[in-house]
Amino acid sequence: MLIGLALLAVGVALLGYVVTARQPATAGSEQQAGEPPSSAAHDSSDTDQTLVMRMRSALGEAIHPDQHRPAKPSREFPAPRWDPRIVVAYEDEAQEEENTSPQARILVSACGDTDRGQRRQENDDSLLVLREHCLFAVADGMGGYAGGSVASGLAVEALKHAFEQAAFQAELRSDRPVPRRGSELASSIMRAHQAVFSAARASPEHRKMGTTLVAARFSPNKQRVYIGHVGDSRCYRLRHGSLRQLTTDQNLRKLGLAGPHADDLLQAIGVTVDLSIDLIVDIPQVGDVYLLCSDGLNKMVSDRKIQETLAQQRDLEAAVYGLIELANDAGGKDNVSVILIKVLDRAQHGLVTIPSPPPDPAALEPEPSAFKARS
Repeated sequence: MLIGLALLAVGVALLGYVVTARQPATAGSEQQAGEPPSSAAHDSSDTDQTLVMRMRSALGEAIHPDQHRPAKPSREFPAPRWDPRIVVAYEDEAQEEENTSPQARILVSACGDTDRGQRRQENDDSLLVLREHCLFAVADGMGGYAGGSVASGLAVEALKHAFEQAAFQAELRSDRPVPRRGSELASSIMRAHQAVFSAARASPEHRKMGTTLVAARFSPNKQRVYIGHVGDSRCYRLRHGSLRQLTTDQNLRKLGLAGPHADDLLQAIGVTVDLSIDLIVDIPQVGDVYLLCSDGLNKMVSDRKIQETLAQQRDLEAAVYGLIELANDAGGKDNVSVILIKVLDRAQHGLVTIPSPPPDPAALEPEPSAFKARS
């Protein structure tokens, strides 16, 4: 009996040793199987909850909208793909090809600004207004003190450089043809992704940084706008007093998840290894107003209130500051950035008001150049 008890004790001790020896590979304080070294549990010091990709590691296995990838049992950083997947969507009749006119069919005028908000110590948003290329973008950085503003700044600078140097070299994957101007925009977004991804790997203090991005490129001679989108920054269009959200937030809510983690991101610039870029093609009409914004606006201000403000405020600059003020008056829990782009008739060049009629009550749905971020 004593010998049996002794053998049992030895067996228990050996089992405890094996479990303890395996713990570093699965404990939260160490690297988990399939996660890169920089993947860690949620850090309460992060100032943007969207950084937390709880369904996969922040670098290696962010969930793809249409593909759940198994964890990779590697202790190395996963090799990123530099040929992004492009998901193309056409608004109205934009898919029908139009000949490029020798003269501009439309003109655009833009105004934008960014604000720290009421709660944040820093502003991690960055804006791009590149009028000579009819290119506009909003980037909402994440990573808090560890690089949110760095990530968003790198992203808009990469976009700017790509268009100024005509450096469009990324290979693209798509299930349907991608228009050339849309392909160039997607390529520039991939360059932004590469810049942020590389900078995050090169600097330990920036290892968790990333950014959302929404960019709009107008083609006046073709009368098209190409909207590239990663994350949950948004693009809206105001037409005839009615507001429509053109982009779809790339978060867990898109997969049907509800609850406190539904707003966690599926995709982010500088974070997702296999990037998927949404590309929306639209036909701008004279009088349209396109709104690019970080989620600091739409999480504080309802779409109905945004619609009313844009439809009633005829001055572009006043509308920008009116929206920012609304977000801050509602609590200003996040940085808020707004760019408004107004579509003009060629004969109205220089007009800087929003030529929209008063909102139709029946259309209101029920409630349910590079600008750098300023502090």
